Amino acid sequence: MTCLNAETHSMLDHSVDQFTESEYRFEQRQHIQLQHQGQAPKHWQHFADMGWLGIAFAEEQGGLGGDIADTLGLMRRFGRALVTEPYVVVVGLAGQLIAGGSNETLSETLLPGIICGERRVILAGNEADARGNPYCIGVLAEADDSGYRLSGEKTEVLFARGASELVVSTRSSGSWCSPEGIDLFVLPLDTPGVTVTEYPMMDGHRGANVSFDGVTVDASRRLTAAGAAGPLLARVQQGATLMLVAEALGIMETLLDKTLAYTRARKQFGVALAEFQVLQHRMADMYIELTNTENLFRQTVARVDTSQGDAGARISRLKARMGLAGRYIGQQAIQLHGGIGMTDELDIGHYFKRLTALDILMGGTEFHIKQIWQQSLAGPAAV
Repeated sequence: MTCLNAETHSMLDHSVDQFTESEYRFEQRQHIQLQHQGQAPKHWQHFADMGWLGIAFAEEQGGLGGDIADTLGLMRRFGRALVTEPYVVVVGLAGQLIAGGSNETLSETLLPGIICGERRVILAGNEADARGNPYCIGVLAEADDSGYRLSGEKTEVLFARGASELVVSTRSSGSWCSPEGIDLFVLPLDTPGVTVTEYPMMDGHRGANVSFDGVTVDASRRLTAAGAAGPLLARVQQGATLMLVAEALGIMETLLDKTLAYTRARKQFGVALAEFQVLQHRMADMYIELTNTENLFRQTVARVDTSQGDAGARISRLKARMGLAGRYIGQQAIQLHGGIGMTDELDIGHYFKRLTALDILMGGTEFHIKQIWQQSLAGPAAV
């Protein structure tokens, strides 16, 4: 359920469309990737100036008074244009963890900077073998006289380059994948003992492994009560997953539109490819996959309240559906374009790579199918 009114949504959507049409054509995006690794400073400041960074934050925090559902139209448009800036990482993950935590001092200190574009706080949450499960945490937070000492490594930390602070998920007690005993700490990226190893991702974005070698952090940098961050972490990841699905829908509809246009223009034996019945059937199947996913997306958004953290099975069902549909639509788009579809000079391959990356983020298709199965065993109330 969205919080902003229809007029505000219309204004936001219009502003995003104007931006992507004038500043984010494919050639411009390629330049941003080459020169700024997908993080153009002027674009991030434009996001702040237009109020996009404040959509999902309360008015008393300096935001527009919306929630995650109010960002979904923007995310779909970002998908159509293949926008590379770290919106989900900063606004949908780290920002929501800070806003939802009980540490008012950190909230009052960090959120204004996030909303005005001066701070880029990112989540270091994923670990090897976690497969998208936010509870699978091996980075230890051991209490000592000075507060806590963090030890371990996070993997696939997105957009570490240019980050001002990290929100780090740690384990102070409990077993691997247990929802109890989880803490979230906020610390500057340049804290002694923090090592960042960057690398390119398949979709052209940047990832990093971040290691913590006995990093000292004060208890005042903890976002929640001791060991109580598990529900907040899961709840925020559910909301961010909706954002990723919205982006994927924008990509899938763009792939379909571009494939239809290409097959109408491209001729073989003097006949447009779109006239061949077997290809018409394949494009009809692409449309069905997109429509089914969009319908499930709308139903999920209407029925879940991510602020309550009770959306697990529905979110998993949607993410799994997105993964299957995205794989089919992406593969068909590549095949119908032929070999040129995978070249860097054509945007089709870039859309497909991003769609593949979105399938993996926040848990892949297989992970979410397993989640659905496990929650169905728990009884009807869980699904």
